[in-house]
Amino acid sequence: MERVQDNKQCSLVFEQLFKQHYRALCFHAMSLVNDLDASKDIVHDVFLSLWYHRDSIDFTRPMFPYLFNLTRNRALNYLEHKKIQNNHVRQHLADDPTYTLSDDPAREELLERILARIELLPERCSQVMKLSFIECKKYKEIAEELNISVNTVKTHITTGLKTLRDEFPASLLLLLFTHPYRHLD
Repeated sequence: MERVQDNKQCSLVFEQLFKQHYRALCFHAMSLVNDLDASKDIVHDVFLSLWYHRDSIDFTRPMFPYLFNLTRNRALNYLEHKKIQNNHVRQHLADDPTYTLSDDPAREELLERILARIELLPERCSQVMKLSFIECKKYKEIAEELNISVNTVKTHITTGLKTLRDEFPASLLLLLFTHPYRHLD
């Protein structure tokens, strides 16, 4: 392939490259980030970058090594970004000693308050919240168990979380999602 000038020709070359290399690049990204959705996003970004820089790319050279390296670099950037995000979350939790995830009595008391408030929700909403957050069931499983639609499950969860957010700080609600014994109830 020569340096592509014509937009129609460029589109055809681009489409051919996408069809030829997308799957292999997704596998490569997946091997690095271990997240299928993130892998697809990374490869999508690689092809967007290729498209935006098409005027400065020499298409006479083999493209796969170039795309492979771009994918690797984007995947490594993604991992670095995730690491920084996780550090910020940990730092935020550590800076708020009242709501840390340590196993102290205050933590257990706060968790009990959240669970008690869930009990006060309307019956069906309370059932859905417990099945989702205590028994860790998926929306579809809850819908089948309670013989309701998945959208109704989503509505109950939205209602329940809104009530909880109005009464508890977000850091307290984090306890509900990270409680080590939540699978036992």
